[in-house]
Amino acid sequence: MMSPRLPARSLISAAALSLALGGTALADEAPLPPALVDLLTAASEEGSEDFTNAVHLIALTQPADAIVAAAEALGRGNAARRALGIEPVLLPDEAARAAAIEVAEEEAEDGKDDGIEESVEESSSGLASAVASAPLSIARTFANGRFELWEGRASLGVRFDSGNTAREDYTFGLQLTRELSGWGFQGDIDYAYSEINGVIGRDNFRARMRGEREAGERFTYFVAADYERDRIASFDWTAFAGIGAGYRVLTDPARTWILRAGPGIRMLAEPGNGTETVGALDLGSDLALQITESLNFTSETSVLVADTSRIDQLFGLTTDLNELWALRLQYRYRYEFQPNPGFEKGDSRTDISIVREF
Repeated sequence: MMSPRLPARSLISAAALSLALGGTALADEAPLPPALVDLLTAASEEGSEDFTNAVHLIALTQPADAIVAAAEALGRGNAARRALGIEPVLLPDEAARAAAIEVAEEEAEDGKDDGIEESVEESSSGLASAVASAPLSIARTFANGRFELWEGRASLGVRFDSGNTAREDYTFGLQLTRELSGWGFQGDIDYAYSEINGVIGRDNFRARMRGEREAGERFTYFVAADYERDRIASFDWTAFAGIGAGYRVLTDPARTWILRAGPGIRMLAEPGNGTETVGALDLGSDLALQITESLNFTSETSVLVADTSRIDQLFGLTTDLNELWALRLQYRYRYEFQPNPGFEKGDSRTDISIVREF
């Protein structure tokens, strides 16, 4: 008969008392005791932070390989390795891809044709291969029923505009993010719609994507794209695509701040004026603060420096209602330095939405 499972924090407290009374001598090369396995299991169900704390606590008296073996049985092997400072193990598809790159490079050095060399260059591009493997990683995550590095958010709410427009809209948003552990990905879709006396008052669609790769302890490099369609505004659609580098100013899990910069091109389709394409410099700042256990603050700043420059500032405040649902208040201010005649330079937007996290 299985014993009742205690909450992770209770088990951690009990284990800490046991460690204090029993000393800190290292255990033999043997599986974890059942009580510590229960502790690890309960901590895994509570969340990543509790799981990491449990691994650190158990490591005071137990060998790393025993902890990793127990974590593997829970599907959290790499999470335990990271907590212990051990290099994560490549999954089979990742290992096969790395082996293929190594073989291709050896063949290129032996004088193979240009086609193989091009294949090597494409395969050895860490960011490209990482982005290409994202669908497989997502599918594997769903199959395992765990979201160790991935997280998502769907939202439904109302929007209040002021500036060039003054109206209320219904909004829908979808966001998918992969934690920057080797490589990271962030993509989101935002759609707003409203009607006024049977006439469409807002039909606004925006999609953003950024793939990012670590380049050391603090630096990253990335590719980014941004597309927005708004036929009611001063443009039909606008888009940006570029590459660049980032620097992580703050790396604490509760306080992260990264600065980004990179060149690219901006495209702007204006009613009756065709499409204009100009070079641009993208400057960005992403700040995230965990104010309390259930309250989070974010600030995203984007500056496009070009002949048609633009500044976007987005503030967000999210409060958790429970483990899956949250309430989000978001404010965005956009400033166009050269708007079309008849349009104001500044636009502000406030969103209130219910968020379902997964």
